[in-house]
Amino acid sequence: MRTLFVCWAWPSHLYPMVPLAGAARAAGHEVLVACPPSLVPTALRTGLPAVAVGRDVELGPTVRRVIDRARSGDRARRPRPPGQKPPTPLDFFATTAEAMADGLLEVCRRWQPDLIVHDATTYAAPAVGAALGIPTARYLWGVDFTHRFRDFEPEAFAALHRRLGVEGLALSGDTPTLDPCPPGLQVPVHYRPHRLRHLPYNGAGRSAPDLPARSRRPRLCVTWGTTSSSLEGEDPVLTEVLRAAGDLDADVVFATTGRDSVPAALPPHWHTAVMRPLHLLLPHCDAVVSPGGSGTVMTAVTAGLPQVCVPILPDQEATAERLVASGAGLRVGVREAGREPLHEALRAVLHDPGHAAAARGLRDEALAQPTPVETVRVLEELAGV
Repeated sequence: MRTLFVCWAWPSHLYPMVPLAGAARAAGHEVLVACPPSLVPTALRTGLPAVAVGRDVELGPTVRRVIDRARSGDRARRPRPPGQKPPTPLDFFATTAEAMADGLLEVCRRWQPDLIVHDATTYAAPAVGAALGIPTARYLWGVDFTHRFRDFEPEAFAALHRRLGVEGLALSGDTPTLDPCPPGLQVPVHYRPHRLRHLPYNGAGRSAPDLPARSRRPRLCVTWGTTSSSLEGEDPVLTEVLRAAGDLDADVVFATTGRDSVPAALPPHWHTAVMRPLHLLLPHCDAVVSPGGSGTVMTAVTAGLPQVCVPILPDQEATAERLVASGAGLRVGVREAGREPLHEALRAVLHDPGHAAAARGLRDEALAQPTPVETVRVLEELAGV
């Protein structure tokens, strides 16, 4: 079987699929990752073969505008030029789909995969699969936040579908979905997913984190993820989080990509871990605070840790809502993320046994799901092998 794993431009959308791709290779199948040119070096570092498709789209300014609006609370509608159609919540992804579609068509015609497995927001993949008669499966990286936007899909991708001759194509949840999210965290959906266990992949790193010995104090991990920390400029919310963490009677591990603004003088009970895979750090911690990116949240779920989320982007909001509903976490809105509210939330997840018990419940659900090795059989069935 040949399986093409397709992802758009951010590592956080590729990494969740790496264990399943590795399991397919171990079962004797051929695997190839197709992604925009800028992601190819990251894909190659996973040990998987990769090919560039389409062109890169500069997404930083768009994400920065979304973040700035979230922080300011500005939800006002912008005036549109006469004749311009209203925007949809999926226009962001329609741009990346158009940029990838032609290159993906070319790769599929040349390599002839039996199955396409694609990140849930890589909408070029199901369109190309339908155009060429190749079965596809969408891979969730956490909470299915796009489910609430599914009614916008026909409008957002109409031009692409017309161009490829696949008008009326069914998308979210109407095609097979691979879901590594534990049921207690996932949003209610109208479809029945193929569940599998999330195995954290955060890149390569040393197996023994260089952390100080545990003290009598609990240990908090502060991380701002790969997406938020990749944007230029100092992040005032992260600054407030660091200040609130400094007020706690707790040891702190600041897990950073190296791009975050690190305080000049750290207290003696702090430790900074630069570019350290998160799944190697969290077993040595008691709680996590982050914006709520799915990579961080799902890694913390598998470690059984309660969390505080300070969500900025729409997918982070959806994840934070579900963490709160599960009892395994707390949400602090970005506009309310001052030192005192953050301090109270952090203190609660470190000391409230209810949050810890709920987090362990999510971990047990996650570990009960089929492994990627077992899920390879699902891929074979979807491909008709």
